[in-house]
Amino acid sequence: MHKLTAGDGYAYLTRHVAAGDAGLDAGASLTAYYEQTGNPAGRWYGEGLPGLGDTTRRLRPGDVVTEAAMTAVFRDGVDPLTDDALGRPYSRFDDGKRHAVVGFDLTFTAPKSVSVLWALADDATRVIVYDAHRAALASSLEFVEQRVIRTRIGEAGCHQVRTRGMVAAAFDHWDTRAGDPNLHTHVVVANKVQGPDGAWRSLDGRTVHAAVVTVSELYDALLADELARRLPVEWSMRDRGPRRNLAFEVDGVGEDLLAHFSTRAEAIHCAEQEWLAQFESTHGRAPTRVETTRARQHLTRATRPPKTIRPLADLLVDWANRARALTGLEPRDLAARALAGTYGRALHAHDVGPEVRAAMVAQVLDDVSTRRSVWTTWNLGAAAVRASKLLRMASPAERRALLNDLTTEAAAACVHLDDNRDPMTRRVGESLFTSTALLGAEKALIDAAETTGAPHRPAEMLGAIPLRTERHLGALAPDQRAAAEAVITSGRLLDVLVGPAGSGKTTTLAALSSFWRHGIGSVVGLAPSATAARALAESLGVPCETTAKWLHESTGDGATIRTLRYADALARMATRDYREQRAANEEHWRLRAEQDQWRFSPGQLVIVDEASLADTRTLAAIVEQARAATAKVLLVGDHLQRGSVDAGGAFGMLARRGPTAELTSLWRFAHPWEARASLELRRGHAAALDAYEAHGAITSGGHDATLDAAIDAITTASEHVRVAVLQAVDNRTVRELNARIRADRITTGHVAPTGVALHEGLTAGVGDRIVTRRNHRRVTTADGFVRNGALWDVTAVLPDGSLRVRPASHPDAPTVRLAAEYVAEHVELGYATTIARTQGMTVDETHTIATPGMGREDLYVAMSRGRHTNRAYVVVDQGDPECLPGHAPSSGREVLEQILATSHAEPSATETWDTYHPGRAAPLVPPVHPQQPRNPWPPQPASHPLTAAPPSSADGPVLGR
Repeated sequence: MHKLTAGDGYAYLTRHVAAGDAGLDAGASLTAYYEQTGNPAGRWYGEGLPGLGDTTRRLRPGDVVTEAAMTAVFRDGVDPLTDDALGRPYSRFDDGKRHAVVGFDLTFTAPKSVSVLWALADDATRVIVYDAHRAALASSLEFVEQRVIRTRIGEAGCHQVRTRGMVAAAFDHWDTRAGDPNLHTHVVVANKVQGPDGAWRSLDGRTVHAAVVTVSELYDALLADELARRLPVEWSMRDRGPRRNLAFEVDGVGEDLLAHFSTRAEAIHCAEQEWLAQFESTHGRAPTRVETTRARQHLTRATRPPKTIRPLADLLVDWANRARALTGLEPRDLAARALAGTYGRALHAHDVGPEVRAAMVAQVLDDVSTRRSVWTTWNLGAAAVRASKLLRMASPAERRALLNDLTTEAAAACVHLDDNRDPMTRRVGESLFTSTALLGAEKALIDAAETTGAPHRPAEMLGAIPLRTERHLGALAPDQRAAAEAVITSGRLLDVLVGPAGSGKTTTLAALSSFWRHGIGSVVGLAPSATAARALAESLGVPCETTAKWLHESTGDGATIRTLRYADALARMATRDYREQRAANEEHWRLRAEQDQWRFSPGQLVIVDEASLADTRTLAAIVEQARAATAKVLLVGDHLQRGSVDAGGAFGMLARRGPTAELTSLWRFAHPWEARASLELRRGHAAALDAYEAHGAITSGGHDATLDAAIDAITTASEHVRVAVLQAVDNRTVRELNARIRADRITTGHVAPTGVALHEGLTAGVGDRIVTRRNHRRVTTADGFVRNGALWDVTAVLPDGSLRVRPASHPDAPTVRLAAEYVAEHVELGYATTIARTQGMTVDETHTIATPGMGREDLYVAMSRGRHTNRAYVVVDQGDPECLPGHAPSSGREVLEQILATSHAEPSATETWDTYHPGRAAPLVPPVHPQQPRNPWPPQPASHPLTAAPPSSADGPVLGR
């Protein structure tokens, strides 16, 4: 979904309609468009159309959309037939920063495998695929009109009501900007709807935003149903790597075809190779870096043209030739692979039995509770679609009935957090839920922060040992020393240390750890990632592990396996065979000693660094282990930076509740102005942007220009031997940056053009920089093992597809071999990275691509990693990268202010409960503090069951009619 703002953003759809299409009927066959040079004309859609016109003139669904009518509705906000105003006119802003929202572009895109099947099949099959897409689209839009389209009335628009329907224009498109098959339809919904009273008002955009994922998942499932009813195809889920949703694709369409028809990066590379050959032939030398940069900027624009105005017939011929060149097979034979399934019996909702329903409801609850601590009915609906995608339903009505049942049952198994809200003020689908398990985990953390009796040194004792105190804490700054002493003298089981980026948290922890080890007990460090754990170990000089590894070995699968082996050793000790008895006894004691390595000990300080990135369940489990061992836990981080990718929010809750030890001085930044500005940025204050603009730290421009500028800056930093990070918030931009840099390095001769395919679909050859994306503890390195997030340089590509690599930070270190399977699944190019991976880093420079949709936490993390330079490159024309620009360009300042006004911080379940139930205890499943098991070690206990709470009946079931 993209918002359309005032200006000419609406016009991009009508500019690329073929001139001759206006003469085609709404029901014209797909083949009628083969010779049309351009896309089909748009068609009006929506039950709100009868509200336009008068008794003599009407718009009907299926009527052709003219540019004049689009201008009337989406620019002027007037009736396209009568010129009467549709309610209040769109606001006009003169400050150059704000633009009125005139509509919402909902783009329904078929899965890539469906687009490839459609592109390569014979005419009859192609028509069937297209008809299935149109049918799924119609059913999805019916759902949108019934369940999503709303407006607001009353004082301050406090009451959401239904409408008489939407006014929308639908445009079919065939391909991407790069000319790859991409069957999709833009549905542009006007921000003008009639309420029940007939008055024209604005659409409630907040509900559209909230529902968009559910609508997207629903379209995919409906398309699968429609296609399976028409063709012998089968669907399955394909793994796309860690922390990414499974891809829902048609069987038989290979990954080679899917990758081939995603050619943006390859187009740039091929164009640069042709330019390089021509340059060297003409000039008799290799180009300089400046010449290469200028050429790349030109070629990038040349390979990213406006929407290609080509007949569909020409596109089909081109796609067929490309498929032949790639596979050596005829396109129809390739399509036939996807049509090798069988026609199965489609299901009705009542065919899905109670056992299957229960399993899907459990999957829904696991899905939503793993992703977030507080979820909405829309989240439940999206999870219900994902859980039932592989079931082929007999009709849209049957699928909706099943989804409604699953969503209702899942909601009943949750804790309803805002059940006491006035139904008149609640938007459809925005009821808030959590689980008793998450509430219990948060309660365990709150209790731990209030529980005394943990290891510490009373304040009066610090004065009694001044030499020891000064030896360990004397070099700290005043705020650092105060924070360290607050932790040392606190008798609480759980303490929290908060500090902004660059405040010297690591320095403080090193001094605190040294004091603790010499006067109180041992210290162990934990962190959410292996790279952070390694950095912590180097700083503190104590053993450090990832939180996941600790739980795996202490109470998880590692402990379970050890338990079984321990029981077997005990049984074998009873044998009369002396040698067997002795071996069993040695195994028994070895297993006990090994398990003891994964236990906290009395008096121990457990430091969890970057704790804002740890999920709630993990923190609660660690705290409960420390409680059982009479140890103490210190959570360290910054709740105003990025949070956990799983259900989190607990660290922020603890920081807000207090008491916390807090660092206030900044030490990282070389320039005082940047230290001050970073604190303003941390709080989301737009005034911080003034300082960055004044010092030239912000560059704005189009997509290609800003990426080129950032790449040029990172190249310059490398030439001056400065450690710099190039980063973006999303994987798509990171992939494009990596592809461009690799193409540049091939051009300059630093990288071999051939290599092996990596996880994200790019190639790595000798000389490339790569990043490993999964811990591989079985591959030994000079500093331990292959870690997630570690950077490497490729020294050799082996015949079996494996790579020999060397640590990027240690060019003299021995090389290691990464197996071909690991390379294909868990290795990516490492020239650019996501902001999520840089939190906790300190480097010389950062260069960040800033785009709409980022949160203030992303921008703050990105702009606070560098000691000397932190620059933002703001993309002002961010639209749909697979098609056309989605809105008029905005200013860089506007984009950044929108980012600072957007927080992605996750609320905790407890704080949300307290908001709606002040003074009332949240529902919990006892016991709140499960005790740590003793030897022998039983398997990890199952999570608590969820208690039932009645679902909200406000506005009916989300997926119902």
